[in-house]
Parts: sequence; C-alpha cells; structure tokens
Amino acid sequence: MAVSKFSKYDVADLLGFSRIAEVTDAEVWSCLLTPQVKALIGPITEFGQPQVMETEKGHFPGDEVTNLNKHLLYGGKGGYVRFPYISTFHRTAYGALVIKRDALKIKVFGWVGDVVKGSAELIFISALRDRRFDGSKRANDTALLYYPYDDPVFHKRLSENLRSVEVSIYSFLPGSRVVAATGEPEFDEFIEKPFTFLDRPELFAHYFARVWKSKRAPGQWAAPIGDVSKLALAGFERVASRRGYDLLEAAVSHYHVARWFGSGGYRYSFEEGEREVTRFAASIKRLKEGGISLTRSQESWLCVLQSLRPVELIAQGLFLDGPIWPQDNVGPRLLWMNKPLTQKAFELIGNPLPDPVVQPRLV
Repeated sequence: MAVSKFSKYDVADLLGFSRIAEVTDAEVWSCLLTPQVKALIGPITEFGQPQVMETEKGHFPGDEVTNLNKHLLYGGKGGYVRFPYISTFHRTAYGALVIKRDALKIKVFGWVGDVVKGSAELIFISALRDRRFDGSKRANDTALLYYPYDDPVFHKRLSENLRSVEVSIYSFLPGSRVVAATGEPEFDEFIEKPFTFLDRPELFAHYFARVWKSKRAPGQWAAPIGDVSKLALAGFERVASRRGYDLLEAAVSHYHVARWFGSGGYRYSFEEGEREVTRFAASIKRLKEGGISLTRSQESWLCVLQSLRPVELIAQGLFLDGPIWPQDNVGPRLLWMNKPLTQKAFELIGNPLPDPVVQPRLV
C-alpha cells in the first residue's frame, strides 16, 4: 500500500483535547478575575502545584466535581469521573483560588474564609467549555454545570465548522446568602432554582409573593459582586480569542441574564427563543405603560411566574397570557445566545437559525 493512502487526522482533536484547557493560571488571574473578586479573596500567598485527579471529591468539602454519566470505575466503584482532570489549589490571603481543567473546559472558583476548616464561602465561579461533543453522551463527561448536554436536538451545535465555547459566570458577595439571613434553606433553594418548585404550585406561589418584594432576581441566592457584570464578558472574549475560537455561547437561565448578555453583543441562536423573549419584553413594556412599576429583578421573576399552573395562582395583573420562559434547567431545552468572534462565524450564523423543533406552548 502506498504511503499516500493513509488518512491524515488530528489525534489530539479526535481525543477531545481543546485549546481552552490550555488557558494558564496567569491568564485566569488577569482576564477572568475582576478587581473586586481579587480584593475579596486577597493576593495569592501560597502558589499550589497542579494535581492530576479523578475523584468526584476535591481538595475540601464544597470542591466536588460532577459525574453526570455515573461511571463506575476500578471494579465498579463509584466516586470517580471518566476522565482525569487537573486541579490547582492556590491559597490566598483571605481564602482560596481553585482552577480545574479537563480536556474540554476550565473552571475557576474563588473562596473567602478557611476552606480546610469548612468555614469558607464560595463567592465566584467562572468557566469556559468547548462544545464539540454537545448532543452526545460524551459531553456529559465534562459538563459545565449540573445539567446534561446530550440531547441531540436541543444541544445540537450551531455549526460543525466553528470552534465554539460555552461561558458561565456566577458571583456572590460574602455574607449575603439568603439562608444566612432567614435561616430557611427551602426559601434559599426556591430563589436559586425556582422552576423546580412548579410541581408544588401552592408553595411556589407562597415563596414568589415573598421574593417579589425583595431585590433578588431568580438564581441570585446571594447578592452579586458589583464589577463582575461590567467586566466578565470582555474577559471571556479575550481568553477565547487568544485560543482561536470562532464563537462564544451561553445558555441563558433568566430574563435579566438574557438582557445582560444582550448588552454585551450576544444575540439569540434560534428563532423560537428570540420570539419568546421578544414576547416577554413586549408584555413587560405594556405593563409598565399601564402604570405598573417593575424593578429589573421583578421583570425576571415575572417571566418565571408564567410557568405556574393553574394560572389562577398567578397574582391579578401579572398573567401575561401566553409566553413561557424557554429554559428552566429541568428539561433539556436551553435558551442559547452567541457572540461571533471571527468573520467566519459572522458569515455562517449571521441570523438566528430555525429552532430544532417547535415547542408546544402552554396556555
């Protein structure tokens, strides 16, 4: 056989090693941590050494990783992940900085307090994940958060010809968690994951009435850190561009998050998602023009409220008669938004694509 007959292929690419995993600790410190986050955790006092790990258990309680595919390794034992990952534990003046990498993602955690003694608070999470295996079970081996990415319809990539990376960001001011102020773990959980309470509609309505009067938006079980919303998106863009990615993507959990990404130049990936959010925006505008005053967090809660059934439980004047928020982090559907970084991406997905399927709308 002639040597020219052998096929040529990128071994590292086929095995799933991504450029995003090559982001250095120095880049994390300069691009992904904002000045206020750095001030809260303090300067690094003890630089950690990277450790190759394969257990769900991390360096300390709260530092665990996910194993969504539930692999059983080493003779059927649980507590392991399928692929090893690298974890680096840097001690800081006021807490810790932990950076985890596997073949497809990098995830950064900022802590305030004594992590070893279990008295620390998680105040910051920042992550980027290569989407090349989305739509298959393999994606769940390196999931970004705690929901799967294997649905072949809802998690299908925008284009096989683009290198895309999903971004995620959370920040929490220390000492501001709802459960710390109220002593009510269930109320705290409702604010963090309100859609999981829809199967208990009376309880949902009870907690909704309470949170409606607060300044906390859905998902904000602690107050956000001020400069994260101003600087995080630019940091993601710098890191992804340096590594040759064409596209940034985000799965948008709530209305206020969609508005934030929209202000940063992100647009909706699919037509149906864009239509649903546009309907919400129009309904909210009509309420305001009719004399109802709404804060930004109330606008977001209003979108969550539309999923409550029976509709008689929705407070008078707050039923929008139609739209249902498309992402609940319970079912497989996600509300994707994206920002092209290269001309190639602009040309391939200049406009939102037709939805993979048309969702039945609850009325």
